[in-house]
Formats: sequence, structure tokens, C-alpha cells
Amino acid sequence: MVREIVHAVQRSDKLGVVDSQLSSVRSQVEHETAVRIYDGGRIGVASAVGAVSLDALTQRARDALVFEIPYAPEPAGPRSLAAGHDGQRRSLEALVAFAEAILGTLRVEFPGFVFSQGIEQSRVEWQIDSDRGLDLSYGRDTTEVMLVVKEKGSPNIIDTAITLSSGALDETSVLAHCREHLSAFRTRLGAPPAGRQRVIFAGLEGHRGGNLLQLFRSDLLARPYSRGASVFAGKLGERLFDPRVTVVDSRDSAALRVCPFDMEGEVRAAPDLPLISEGVLRNVVAARRDAERFGLPATGSAVGELGNIPSTGTGRLRLRPTTDRLVDLLDGEAGVMVWFVAGGDVTRAGDLALPGQVLLRVEPDGRISGRYDGGTLTGNLYALFGDDLIGVTTARIDPSSEEPWVGAWMTVQG
Repeated sequence: MVREIVHAVQRSDKLGVVDSQLSSVRSQVEHETAVRIYDGGRIGVASAVGAVSLDALTQRARDALVFEIPYAPEPAGPRSLAAGHDGQRRSLEALVAFAEAILGTLRVEFPGFVFSQGIEQSRVEWQIDSDRGLDLSYGRDTTEVMLVVKEKGSPNIIDTAITLSSGALDETSVLAHCREHLSAFRTRLGAPPAGRQRVIFAGLEGHRGGNLLQLFRSDLLARPYSRGASVFAGKLGERLFDPRVTVVDSRDSAALRVCPFDMEGEVRAAPDLPLISEGVLRNVVAARRDAERFGLPATGSAVGELGNIPSTGTGRLRLRPTTDRLVDLLDGEAGVMVWFVAGGDVTRAGDLALPGQVLLRVEPDGRISGRYDGGTLTGNLYALFGDDLIGVTTARIDPSSEEPWVGAWMTVQG
């Protein structure tokens, strides 16, 4: 019988913003503990929030073995690792002053907009210990500015959004980012150019990246792949995309703000797991339990809440850069930059439709000069990462981000 103890702590200070003013201040600390008991190919799990007796939690996990939940692989260990990404930690008073300075400037310089949402600083910590000598810990500080922007008199709930997230943010860089976007946003250019256009995505994920990697996240998991439910089923070793395309699932804490171990306590020998390598499908992600079940290599890809049995999932998906700068993607021409995608979907055949609520004009020198009316972007994932790919930059979309610029040819409809 092996006992594994998992701790998670999250500390946060959250400032709410309503009508361009600070509306609330909230600080909280959440502490959760889970115990996993491995015995005879079974697992029992128990968890609790707040102060807890480890003996009592251990007994609950032992009692859960009666449910005969199978877990054939051996638990991780021995291994010791401590990593983290420490950042700026303002006092609550300093955080309020930081927020007031930003909002005060925006109210004066951009009186035609109303700002809401909030500013938050947080610290998350994870720790996994076990009877097998596992001793892993990780912590990360983050400051986020998340502003939903509405033009005064607009019937929309949201007209645009500004999001910055990093280990440390300063007033000067936040305001510079806001000024650049809002100045371009209020310069109206009419309908976007129609037809096949040079489209620039500000990243790969979230509302600015159109969730371009959504299909990789859902269909390169052990379960759907092995059961034939994945669009990639049976294609391991096949060339599916342009040779310039390499997609990795990264746990490289030296290069990214990411935890180097997974929720099963696995630490990869090589932190970057290539899913697509030079256009060829190389790996399917599998946590230890799914790897055992489906006859696949375990890839250190366990995710999940503390109170649940770890399951398979991707972490930080990244495209290997093909060029240095944003201007390299433009090649002397203007492009359509995606700033806010309101939903969108990709079919099982890879057909992609993205409703671009905020589309900007980016000049050949990389300067954002104005806002187009919204439009729909259509294409196919295989083409987008194939012949229609323009490139992926080493340069990041802003100093606080780890996301690159991505360029591709797509069809734009106003």
C-alpha cells in the first residue's frame, strides 16, 4: 500500500471594476488536500478543503478502496524537484493604487469607453509527497489585468477586451498596451477586405487566438484516439501538415511559466513532448492509467482536480517558431489582425469558422492602424497548418505574454 499526499494552495487579491471605477476588493486563500491510496491495482481518493486531519483523510481514502477502482500502473517515485516562477507581490494597498492609476488615466484619455471586469494578483502552489520518496513542489505568481470595454451608447454587452497576464505588470506597460489598442479601435475603417486575406492571430488560444489548437487538445488524447473517435485515429507516423509545423506539449519550466510535473507526479525526461514533428503525427498524450489501459506510452500528461482520479489532458501546447518578427509574416503587405473571436467552431473534418467580433488592420510595419467591422473567418485546419500557413514568430504578442504571432491565409467575409 502506498500513500500519496497532494496539496494545493491558491491566494488571491481580486479588484472588481464597474463603470470604470473600482467596485470591490476581495482577498481569499483556498487550501485543498487530497490523499491517494494505491493498493493491489486499485486506487482510493479522498480530499478536503481547509484545515484537515491527514489521518482522517487517509482513512477515508483507504475506505474508498472498497469501490474497486482500477489503477494498474505503479505510482511515481522516488523523485525530488522544486521549481517555481516567483513574481511581483504587491500589498493590497499597492494593488489598489496600481489599479486606480490605470483606471484614472483611461477615464481621462478615453472618455468614450466604459471599463469593467477586474484586476487580480494570485499565487498558486502545488506539492506532491508519497511513501515512495516523491517530493515535488511548484509555485507561481501572476498578475492579471482583465478589462471588458464597451463604447458609450453601444447596444453590445462587450465591444472589445484587453487582457494582460504575467508574473509582474507595471503601470507604464499596461497603459501603453491599452493606448495602442483603444486608439486603433476607435479608428473605424468599415468592412474588412473580403476573400482570401493575410490573417494574423495574436496567439493560439483564447479569444485572441481563435482556439486554433482546439482539435489537438480534444483528439490527441489516449481515450478518443484508441477508440477511433479521433480525427487522427490510426494516423500515427503519417505526415498531416506542412513540414514547418511542430506542435509540442510543453512542461519546460525553464522556458515557460508552467509546472514541470503532472498530476500523477510524473516528470518527463524531455519536458517538450512533440505531438506533431515537422508535419508528422508523432505522439498521443496519455496519463499512466490511460497508457496502461490502451497500450500506449505514458507521456506525463495527467490533469484534473485534486479530489478526482487524474485523467489524460494536454498542458501548454506550443507551435515551434518559423520566423522572428510580426513584420516577417506581413511580407510588405497589410493584414487583418484577429483581436476578439466570439465563439467559433471546428468540425471533425477540420473546417473552421471564427466570428471575428474585433478585427484590426495591421500595417506592413506591424503598426495597428484601425478597426474593421466584424466579419467571419473561414478555412480548414489542415490547410491552415499546411499550404495556408504563413508562419509563427519567435517574438511574443506583448512583453507580458508567452504567445506568438501566427499568420495564415483565410477567407474573410464581412
